[in-house]
Amino acid sequence: MSLRLLACLATISMLACSSAPVPVDHDGDGVISPEEQAVAEAMQQPGKKFVEGKDYVVLQRLRVMDPTGFERPMEAYSILIPKGWKSQGGITWRVGHPCMIEAIQNRVSATSPDGRFAMEIYPVQQWEWWDDQLMLQTMMQQQQNPVFRRCSIARPMDAAQFLQGPMAQEMGVQVVGVEPNEEVGAVLRQQAQAANQQFQQAGVNLEQRPSAALATLRYPDGSGGIALCSISMQLAWMPNYVSGGHSASYTRQALQKVAVKCPAGEEAEARKLLSSVLASFRINPEWSAGVQRMMNNVAAVERTETAKRAAIQRDAQNYTAELQKRTWEEGQASRDRIAEGWSQTLRGVETWSDPGGGSIELSSGYNEAWARPDGSYILSNDPLFDPNVVLQENWNKLEKGR
Repeated sequence: MSLRLLACLATISMLACSSAPVPVDHDGDGVISPEEQAVAEAMQQPGKKFVEGKDYVVLQRLRVMDPTGFERPMEAYSILIPKGWKSQGGITWRVGHPCMIEAIQNRVSATSPDGRFAMEIYPVQQWEWWDDQLMLQTMMQQQQNPVFRRCSIARPMDAAQFLQGPMAQEMGVQVVGVEPNEEVGAVLRQQAQAANQQFQQAGVNLEQRPSAALATLRYPDGSGGIALCSISMQLAWMPNYVSGGHSASYTRQALQKVAVKCPAGEEAEARKLLSSVLASFRINPEWSAGVQRMMNNVAAVERTETAKRAAIQRDAQNYTAELQKRTWEEGQASRDRIAEGWSQTLRGVETWSDPGGGSIELSSGYNEAWARPDGSYILSNDPLFDPNVVLQENWNKLEKGR
């Protein structure tokens, strides 16, 4: 090889090594966008070190367990939380509890490694009330008798009132603001309307009136936070044989009670986190079926005991038991609609799809996402980050907005 040829090859090699990457017009519109220019500039950074939590975020499935409810420990449901968060709690069965729906206690907490963020899931609650004072007095007396299974007795309240009262006390916080959640409320009202039509067709004097609300919190240590709650209310109209006309009994259930604690001023980040958690909720069908069987058995016993009471009480109690059972019979589609409603209010998630047709809602504000079959996800805004290369693991790239 001649000296001239060697010199040319060396010159070409030096130029190739020293030249900056040329921005590529990926979308073919003839214009180099700021994002495409940023990719070209980023490619000039040799040997970049990617830092988890800064350049990318990993979301992993928290699998909430029921250790004692059935023949063996079983996963009850799962949610997505950031990798590295510490969690505790799960499903606890309170055998012999007088209120059937509260016998299954779902209490879970998850905290970030630095302790700045914490999520709390609180158990379901139910309480009852009667317009007729004689009936109310009778029920209060029965509540003291262990033979009768009875939930708490308290005045009716909607989700906003519950957040400001009982739930604020349970959390030990101050509610600085509360607003109705119209998106979730609309989904719940749609479900209630269908149920009310069935009641009317059956000639039963029952009516459902649900509500949902979102609150801004202030903790005793000065931290901020948000909380959400949905309430299901059932009214049973009964003839009043003393005064004439009708009186109502109220059965209220606080079905969704979740809060996120955060540093003051970072409530927007807490909303994003909570939105992702709600959108990722997946219940285990096997566990749900087991709970349903248990509810059916308890409801059958309740019907037998109720048959010994007055006819008016029998009707109300039977339908209350059926309502409690249906709480656990709702499918994932209903939960997805409610989660979507919360997400619309919290405005913190975006939809991502994989080539196989599946989809998931993850925290918004990211340009790249990957998934693994074990339910883990990675989010990043760095155009050079690829978990298949950086982590040497198998991840599937997702597409946004499909």
